[in-house]
Amino acid sequence: MALKPQGPSSSFKAYLSWIARHGYWGVAVLLIAFLFFPTNYVMERPGPTMNVLGNAVLNYGTKKVDLGGKAIEVGNSSFSPSGALDIVTVNVVGSPSSTLPVFMAIANYFDPSSRVLPKEVVFPIGSSLSQDEKSQQGLMSGAKEAAKQAASSFLKSKGLSAKQIEGAKINSGPIGGPSAGMVFALGLIEKATGENLTGGENVAGTGTLSDSGQVGAIGGISSKMIAARRDGASFFLAPEANCAQVLSSPVPSGLRVIPVSSLLGALSALKDISSGRLSLLPYCKA
Repeated sequence: MALKPQGPSSSFKAYLSWIARHGYWGVAVLLIAFLFFPTNYVMERPGPTMNVLGNAVLNYGTKKVDLGGKAIEVGNSSFSPSGALDIVTVNVVGSPSSTLPVFMAIANYFDPSSRVLPKEVVFPIGSSLSQDEKSQQGLMSGAKEAAKQAASSFLKSKGLSAKQIEGAKINSGPIGGPSAGMVFALGLIEKATGENLTGGENVAGTGTLSDSGQVGAIGGISSKMIAARRDGASFFLAPEANCAQVLSSPVPSGLRVIPVSSLLGALSALKDISSGRLSLLPYCKA
């Protein structure tokens, strides 16, 4: 005689029924917990700009933070130029010890105005946030000194006095890093000579600067282009060494990117902009 197969007990059936009815809550809890789990990524996004020809004001689009005084003070100059010459920055969300949760990394990966990067790309391995901030301020101090040196050399090459440059003050507030060097030098030259280099146009720029006036590559150029256009710039002076990144990034509508490799090249570009000779301006080539 064959034995009749026995089915699961009634208590086990009840358990399976409960799982079927309520198990999705457990899945949901696990999914939510996963979305808040920390990743190894941080985020770059457009930061504030500051017009070095005017007051020391950080512009975040519609929000402004007044640092007090002038961005650049050269002697007793009362020269009030028209137009703007903006430094541009990148904001970093996250730190060596506090990275993005999964949901923020995913959401911002698809945001064209943000860049989600491994934290090691932004912060040196083993560094702390305070160490990085100190390092960035050191790089900013170096950028200011290089700008003064390069601006002084340019003025002397034109037979002009560079004495005002030696005591010039540059107010960068909390901004760190070396990438404002070129624009600081341009601002110093304009303030010292009283020449309206931009011709009333809104120009932004970025680039490291050596004492001899060579312009070097920077990071975060896609975010910086967005910040420049957001705050009204029509022209953007960028290191020639960053042309590959410019060509692979969406350039904001209405922004003309002009590659330069030296302070003299940047001054030449400003001269063409101010005189309306836009066809003479260089452009990044593939």
